[in-house]
Amino acid sequence: MVHDPLSPGEAARTPLGIGLLGISLLTFVYSLVIVGQILVGFWSLVALGGAYLTYRTLAVADSFADAAQRYAAVREREAEADEADRASSPDGRGEMGASRTTSRLTEREE
Repeated sequence: MVHDPLSPGEAARTPLGIGLLGISLLTFVYSLVIVGQILVGFWSLVALGGAYLTYRTLAVADSFADAAQRYAAVREREAEADEADRASSPDGRGEMGASRTTSRLTEREE
């Protein structure tokens, strides 16, 4: 299953994103006006930013896992196709084995 994570702009347009932006903005304004310390507001921004970066990191790891599964499935299908080709050949070696033998014979003859 391919997962497409939201970009920051798309995330800000969702109801949850609007709520989180509103809370972080209110916390930042509160820290400046009431408390008088800008550091309190930055902590909320850092917490939300860290949560978002964690989400993006996990989404990237998930996409890597999906890609690895797709790659393994393709390799498995190729191996099954090669096995079927070998089984259908009369000598059991398949076309690759026959061509290798032929190339060895021509090398010996030269």
